[in-house]
Amino acid sequence: MRLSNRVAVITGAKGGIGLATAGRFAAEGAGVVLADRLDASTEARMLVESGSPARFIQVDVGDEAAVAALFAEVEAEFGRVDVLVNNAGFECASSVLEGSGDRWDELMSVNLRGAFLCAKAAIPSMERSGGGSIVNMSSELALVGSPGPAAYSTSKAALVQLTRVLAADHAKANIRVNALCPGPISTQLLHEVIGASSDPEGMRKNFEERTLLGRLGRPEEVASACAYLASDDSSYMTGATLVLDGGWTAH
Repeated sequence: MRLSNRVAVITGAKGGIGLATAGRFAAEGAGVVLADRLDASTEARMLVESGSPARFIQVDVGDEAAVAALFAEVEAEFGRVDVLVNNAGFECASSVLEGSGDRWDELMSVNLRGAFLCAKAAIPSMERSGGGSIVNMSSELALVGSPGPAAYSTSKAALVQLTRVLAADHAKANIRVNALCPGPISTQLLHEVIGASSDPEGMRKNFEERTLLGRLGRPEEVASACAYLASDDSSYMTGATLVLDGGWTAH
C-alpha cells in the first residue's frame, strides 16, 4: 500500500472531502489523525474498527496554541508526522459589498491562517523524520473569477501562493508541498451554499452545466488525488497546483 507506515494529519476531517481522504489514507495503510473543531470521534472509531490506526483530536486550526498542542500530541502518540492535508475551511458567498469585516476575518482565520499554522507546526516533525508531504486544499475559484464569494476565493488563491513559498523553502528537507484545486464537489458545504440561494435547483444545475463533465464531483475523487500527492507516486512534484474540477476552468 502506498502510504504504509506513514502518519497523516487531516484537518476538517469530520465529513466531506476530509473524511473521504481519511478513509482513503487508512485504506492505503496510513495511521490517520482526524482533526476538526467538531466531534469526529465516531468517524475515527469506524476507521479503527476497520483495522486502521486512527484517532480524533479536536482543534480550532486558527488557534496557534491549539495547533501546536495537536502536533505535539500526534508526535507523542505516533512518533512522527509524514503527511499534512490542510483541508479545514468554509465558504462565504458574500461579495465585498455584502460581506462584513468580521466575517472576512473569521474565514481567513480558518482557510488561510489555519493552513499556515498547521504547516508551521508539522514541518519540524517532517524535518526530523527525513521529509514529508503537505497537501493544501484550494479551489478552482483560486484560479478564475466568480461573482460573490470574495473572501473564500481570495483565501484559496492565497493558499496556492503559500504552497509555492513552502515548497521553495523546504525542498532541501525533502518536504513536498502541493495544492489541490477541486471544482464543485458534492459535499455538505456545497449543498448548504446551494440551499441558501434563492433558486437552489437553478444553482445546482448551473454548477453541473459549468463543468465539461456535466456533474458534481465526488469526495472520493478528491481523496484519490490527495493520496497521489501524499505518496511517492508524486515524488517529482512540488510547488504545483493540481486541478480537479471536471473541466470548470477549461472553458
